Amino acid sequence: MKKAALALLACLGLLLLAGAPFLPRLVQIEGGQVLDRAFVLAPGAQQEVETALPHTWPPRHQGGDAEYRYRLHFGLPEAPREPLYLFLPLVSQRAAIGLNGVELMDTGNRSLPAGITSGVTVFVRLPADRLAAGANTLDVRVAAAGVMRGHLSPPRVGSAQALGPHYRLGLFLLEHLRLMALAGQLLLMVAVLAAWLYRPVEPLFGWLLLMQVLSLPQYAGLRSDLPGVQEALPYVLMASSSASFILPIIALLINGMVVPRWLQWCVAAVPCLGIALALLPALPVWQVMLALSLPAVVLAVWAAAAITAAGALRGVREARLLLVPMLLFALALLHDVAQVAGWIDGTVLLGAYYRMVLMIGIAVILMRRLGLSLMRLDGANARLRQELAQREAELARLHEEERREAAQRVRSEERQRLTVDLHDGLSGHLASIIALAERERSAVIERSAREALDDLRVVIHSLDIGDRELTVALAGLRERLARQLKRLGVELDWSTARLPEISGVTPTHALAVLRIVQEAVTNAVRHGPATRIAVRGEPHGAAQAAIVVENDGAPFPRSGCGGGAGLENMRRRAELLGGKVRWETPQGGGARVAVLLPLQLPVHGGAI
Repeated sequence: MKKAALALLACLGLLLLAGAPFLPRLVQIEGGQVLDRAFVLAPGAQQEVETALPHTWPPRHQGGDAEYRYRLHFGLPEAPREPLYLFLPLVSQRAAIGLNGVELMDTGNRSLPAGITSGVTVFVRLPADRLAAGANTLDVRVAAAGVMRGHLSPPRVGSAQALGPHYRLGLFLLEHLRLMALAGQLLLMVAVLAAWLYRPVEPLFGWLLLMQVLSLPQYAGLRSDLPGVQEALPYVLMASSSASFILPIIALLINGMVVPRWLQWCVAAVPCLGIALALLPALPVWQVMLALSLPAVVLAVWAAAAITAAGALRGVREARLLLVPMLLFALALLHDVAQVAGWIDGTVLLGAYYRMVLMIGIAVILMRRLGLSLMRLDGANARLRQELAQREAELARLHEEERREAAQRVRSEERQRLTVDLHDGLSGHLASIIALAERERSAVIERSAREALDDLRVVIHSLDIGDRELTVALAGLRERLARQLKRLGVELDWSTARLPEISGVTPTHALAVLRIVQEAVTNAVRHGPATRIAVRGEPHGAAQAAIVVENDGAPFPRSGCGGGAGLENMRRRAELLGGKVRWETPQGGGARVAVLLPLQLPVHGGAI
């Protein structure tokens, strides 16, 4: 909806701008006395001829200025009581006005330029001391230069309140609007120059800048009153016509098409050919313009319009934006050529107005490209920021993994060092003690030394346990307990196949679990005395695992409460693992110890 509203406003603005030259024809002038009859004296004529106004005469294609003299009469019933003004809605190029034999005004002496070889409007106060009751005579000399048609619209005599608004409207449309077109073209030229300087590899900017520079001499008619400008104006216009041959190139670039080499050469070749022919004595310069320059310009502009229309039909958005301004400019150019050739009446050239419309269309395309470039840049920045965030997260993850791996390597190396030291050092000493006790036949020393050696092996084995390897640690404990219990004549039934997988296992965790199970088996042997011990692993609910040690010995007093330091150590170790220990007495007798552990052990288990 927002884009549609903006497009509608842009179309309305474009239509208003395009219809500005026709606005005076739509506004009816009311008030004042209309002078619609005049006696006209043509150049070279000896006698005045009465004619109706408006009056238009054909151009002098042989060059030079043409000046027609008009004599108009109007009457006043009495001397005016308020100031009266003469309003000429449209006069070709220059007008000199006299009242009752006294010259009042010459538009060629104004500080504001007369316009680009087109019409002007005149508003002059009639001196009260020169007005008389009865008949009064106005003398108007109208000049037209070169190929322009001469024109005089019906003058009006009236008050400033009645005629002033119409004069201001005509002044804006015929003079100020043209200057605004020149200022707009200069502003666009500066913008294109900046774009080309920052991006010279873009051919569209270079051709646009060249077109703006080459079309500027067309405004030389603004100062046709300067010495030499009027004589040089035809050559300036032919040289400036090269800007029209750039329009097809711009249309091709907008449509993403290749610009042929011969078209690029036409930008310079056709104007140079026209100037060379005009310099020949046998060919008048204005005839060369009409026979060569103007048809070539019309052909180039309509070729650009055809290329733009083809691109719009193919769905090129920028071609659609440029199509209406291009067609309006091409139609205005046809109107001007037909007017200069004498095929239609009129004295106002529309090209100066619709060139501004075309420049606005080109400016819209440039702004669209700038907006799209900024949007693509914003999108690229957003993607880069997203990718950068992903890369930073990935680097952080890799860094954390590397840190954990490094710490794990350090722990593994330290564990290996401790294992080797314990095995080669303390384990060797205990083995020597056992050997000495056997020779000395000291059963007490031998038993204590063997218990110490078994305990040391439990510690050494737990140091080599990784995550999710609790069953491996329990299997190692089973082998050592099986040998000890066999010597004591105690039957061992061991089954951990149904034990759920427990994660987060560290050497400290594994050693704590082995200590609890070892303490439970030791208590069964010492305090049972048990003849059969069963150890099994099984799930307990949805989030816990249970290791159950059951024997056929004496039951625990009061379900194991207050059973000494060994039981207290078992409870403490289980709590540090996030679990708990239960002491139970089965219905058939004996004792049962159940160690309940979470499936995910805590990261920090403390000192166990």
